[in-house]
Amino acid sequence: MSIVTTSSSLKITRFLEKKTYYPGEEVNGTIYVEGDKIKKNIQYIDLLIDTHYNIEAQNNCKSITIDSHRITEALTISPGEDYRFSFSFILPFDTPVTVGKAKVRLLTDIGTDKFDQDQIVVQPHPWINCILQTIESLGFRLHDADCEQAPFFKRRLPFVQEFEFVPVSPYYRQLLSELELIFLLEEDGFEIVFETNRRAKGLRGWMPEICDDILRVHFDESELTDQEELTEVLKEIIDHCAK
Repeated sequence: MSIVTTSSSLKITRFLEKKTYYPGEEVNGTIYVEGDKIKKNIQYIDLLIDTHYNIEAQNNCKSITIDSHRITEALTISPGEDYRFSFSFILPFDTPVTVGKAKVRLLTDIGTDKFDQDQIVVQPHPWINCILQTIESLGFRLHDADCEQAPFFKRRLPFVQEFEFVPVSPYYRQLLSELELIFLLEEDGFEIVFETNRRAKGLRGWMPEICDDILRVHFDESELTDQEELTEVLKEIIDHCAK
């Protein structure tokens, strides 16, 4: 439950069925508007999904609304009147997972004011969660997951979420200093962008690491059903990037 008070003459209460979701899941809830002593005009009521991302070149962080939903158009609330509005929407597939510093908030916008009350927990989509667990089983540990500006991907949003892993197994600690994954999720499947920092060898051993390797691979849901095969495929991909 979330209570937002705009003035002494109006109270808006927002209820969500739950606080934990994953991208692509339906979000359901209700907004109650209660009048008090003074007539109040509302331009509209919108529900906004807000997050932030890093702009590395400027060394700063920017807030962004990744989706918005109109709850009602212009409305006049007379003293003592109550209104109830149910809402339902699909959490966008490119909503960040709330791990590390990534946060996702719901804001109520009434045209003249925006109120930030609810932080929701966004878990990895089941497809992505399958990949994350498999990567960890191969000998990696999730270190961070930042949202970074990335206009070159030409996606709906100007950023992507990077999942940064560090190797913990002796085998991969010899080959890699880190492994980064970017998930580009769609309704029918997803693309994974693999980026690795390889440890230097031989005559270049004085360098802590050498240039990144980047590989983009598409998966569909059917390729996630066989866990043993998925593990082998991901290991082959990482080994290819590491050598």
